[in-house]
Amino acid sequence: MSDKVEKKIIFLKDTFPIVLFYKTHFMKGSRLYIILITGCCLAYFSFSRLLYEGETLSTDPTDVNQLQLNVLLYCKANAWVHTDAIAAAKEVFPELAKQQDWKLTISDDPTLFTAHQLEKYDVLVWSNVTGRTLDDDQRAAFKDYIETGGGFVGIHGTGDNSHDWDWYYDELIRAVFSHHPMEPQFQVGTLTRECPSNFKACESLPSQWEWEEEWYVFEDSPRNKGAAIIYTLDETNMVMHADSKGTEKHKDKGMCDDHPIVWFNCVGEGKAFYSALGHKGTYYHDPVHQKLL
Repeated sequence: MSDKVEKKIIFLKDTFPIVLFYKTHFMKGSRLYIILITGCCLAYFSFSRLLYEGETLSTDPTDVNQLQLNVLLYCKANAWVHTDAIAAAKEVFPELAKQQDWKLTISDDPTLFTAHQLEKYDVLVWSNVTGRTLDDDQRAAFKDYIETGGGFVGIHGTGDNSHDWDWYYDELIRAVFSHHPMEPQFQVGTLTRECPSNFKACESLPSQWEWEEEWYVFEDSPRNKGAAIIYTLDETNMVMHADSKGTEKHKDKGMCDDHPIVWFNCVGEGKAFYSALGHKGTYYHDPVHQKLL
């Protein structure tokens, strides 16, 4: 390899449910990714990270050690606002940043979505981002960032149907939100783990997991679009239709035997990770949920 910087790799343990992508430049136009899900709630894409001497937590993306992961937590909501969940993410992520020694910027400002700004970050975490928050130029910058090797983590509402963007659903999320049950809105369901061969860190997650959630139903399984599934929901004895009165016939359904809840996929040279979990703020403090993220 032409890269001259030596890096010691260790197995990542006891982290949070977020996928992080570490990228180093070898030659102009070329990137290497060491992909990892911080070990506390959404699982790792890979299971190694860099060992280095870090600095104190900073929210300035320009003040970053060469070997530190630089993370943007973006929480803008222009449609449904998950107030408690967004507040919880903003509370938990600084703690994770200190624990894992990565740089963190928390912002609701869409003007950060320019080519110049985004190139500073290794991963963009969208926590319950809803509605159209980016204009056309910002969307183009975001799309280019992902397709040329950037990392993306989407949480819960980030995968709803309010974004009005074909590329976002077809390539990034790989699924189109249909509805979630309302009667009852929250149910305890059983999540069953799948372990893709390229995701050995999945083995550290529980094989089955009882979890209360506002369960998202999608029009089709992201598996059919090439996504690698981490957890599926067992719909047995669960209510999956939108409402008991049948006012929305097209939403009088679930996803039957293939109901993915957590998955990841490639987008050009980049990687995207999505979890439909995370409606309530209290969920972000759960240790199993954190291990997944």
